[in-house]
Amino acid sequence: MNPVFSRKHSMDSLATLLLFALYVLFLLFLLLFGAAGYQASVKNLDTNNNLYTAASYITTKFRQHDQDSSIFIADLQGTNALCFQETINKKNYSTYIYFYDNHLKELFTAADSQADISMGTSLAELNDFTVSMEYNGFYKITLTDSRGQTSSFSLHAGVPGES
Repeated sequence: MNPVFSRKHSMDSLATLLLFALYVLFLLFLLLFGAAGYQASVKNLDTNNNLYTAASYITTKFRQHDQDSSIFIADLQGTNALCFQETINKKNYSTYIYFYDNHLKELFTAADSQADISMGTSLAELNDFTVSMEYNGFYKITLTDSRGQTSSFSLHAGVPGES
């Protein structure tokens, strides 16, 4: 037996255990701070995604109904709604985009039917949606998300200057 290699001190075991404990503690702190950063990132992404989704959807609807006479602001059970009209197979239909119950909603219905505000499909969770007719045929649309961030943009149906 070699006496040089057979000696073990309690300090050797304690140093190894302490080094392992520091490593585990470092990993726990890294995990904790990483999770907090991830949560903040996801929350911001959700907020931006709601505004982007709503703005993109409304812009796409305008492009689909790119005529002056097919887009207007309508009153839907006391709520301001952006209305798009179209004819499919010789039957008239209306699509309403409006704000109800903290959601931007869309309702597609036959033009001659009675539209009910509670039947719409949710597009995005928002705190406010306003639409108004501006100068020269432009519609000003303002969206506000749950954190108070606002997106405002203007859209025009048809060719600008022809109204």
